[in-house]
Amino acid sequence: MEIILSLGPELFGLLTLPEQRQHPVAVILLNAGFIHRAGPYRMGTRLARLLGEAGYPVLRFDLPGIGDSIDLADRPETDVIRGVLDAVAKQTGCQRFVIGGLCAAADAGWKVAVADPRVEGVILLDGIARKGAWATWARLRRLVRKPPSAWLTAVRNLRGRPAATQDEPRDITDAALRDWPAVGAERREMQLLVGRGVRVFALYTGGTSYFLHPRQFRATFGRSASAPEVSFVHWPESDHVFHLDAHRQRLVERIRAWLQASFPPPAT
Repeated sequence: MEIILSLGPELFGLLTLPEQRQHPVAVILLNAGFIHRAGPYRMGTRLARLLGEAGYPVLRFDLPGIGDSIDLADRPETDVIRGVLDAVAKQTGCQRFVIGGLCAAADAGWKVAVADPRVEGVILLDGIARKGAWATWARLRRLVRKPPSAWLTAVRNLRGRPAATQDEPRDITDAALRDWPAVGAERREMQLLVGRGVRVFALYTGGTSYFLHPRQFRATFGRSASAPEVSFVHWPESDHVFHLDAHRQRLVERIRAWLQASFPPPAT
């Protein structure tokens, strides 16, 4: 069953409710960037309904500045989302939450998880990752597999590129385009989440320009990346928005399996 849930002035979402027994953990699926809450190829809708069948209440809504929440762009995103948790708790009785989504939704979910102790699980699809030495190594490996002509082209491009002046705009980095914490803060934040017992599902695809090697995950988050509460998955064969239906189906099934293993239904 799906209902329209008022989340406050000028804000509402779609709440998927289980037909049978309800789980005490609710899932909040945030929209990805400028994509509507249905998700790429309606992946968010499919995931919400699958999780609803498994007994979890699931809310989908548009973040401030997007879709139905366009008029909320001037409000702090984290404050809006924490208010959404209040509304879902009032409607469902759930006081425990899993939150996240793809790209910008992963970034927002991470911030809320750090700020709100009610969040006990985070879904990070192509979330934060620092490039570092492992990304450089991956680029070099790709380059050596190319024919010599590609090497010559790369060298010519580097030699022919004019030096940047102080007045010229700097290259836009991944961190500048995304809402990531300050460099190094992600390690402390992961340690904080793991210390609270928060379950983390982090999946990276081959569709990003910044995550090029699986060892970047531990290099980004440090020792906490190997904690039993953290599940790391690397799917280099998948693109960023899961264009292939087989990849979308694989993803929603994987998230459901992780959720059921991390938050099993209470004993009857």
